[in-house]
Order: sequence, then C-alpha cells, then structure tokens
Amino acid sequence: MFLKFLVVVLFIANLVALGTALFALLNDEGRKEGKRTARFLTIRVSLAAALLMVIAFGFYTGDLGVGGVPWYDASRQ
Repeated sequence: MFLKFLVVVLFIANLVALGTALFALLNDEGRKEGKRTARFLTIRVSLAAALLMVIAFGFYTGDLGVGGVPWYDASRQ
C-alpha cells in the first residue's frame, strides 16, 4: 500500500515540476540569467527516475502487479 502511495506522490511531484519548468520558461524568456528552467527540468528527470525505480522495486517484490488491467489473464500462469 505504501508503494502505491509513493508512486502517486512521485507522479504528482513530476507533474508539478514540469509545470514549474514551463512557468519559469515563460517568465525567463529572453533573459541571459534564465537557468531556472534547466534546474526544474533536472529535478523532473530525477523524479521520473525515482518513479521508475519505485515501480521496478514494487514489481520485483510483488507489492505492485498487473492484475488490475482487463487484458491480463492471471490464469495463464
């Protein structure tokens, strides 16, 4: 249950970082000192990597699975 919550939190944080980077890009347009966009996009990439690691860990440990999708037939295993 904790991993599912962590996946949702990381996904929302990823979206917030992406929105913040867009806001910084639009506000810093034309400035030479405008490095905020790159910093926020670096944070976003780090959050995406953390999200992928958490999902991979969840699949590895069995806490996360694919049983909730309609096209997955669990009886084949």
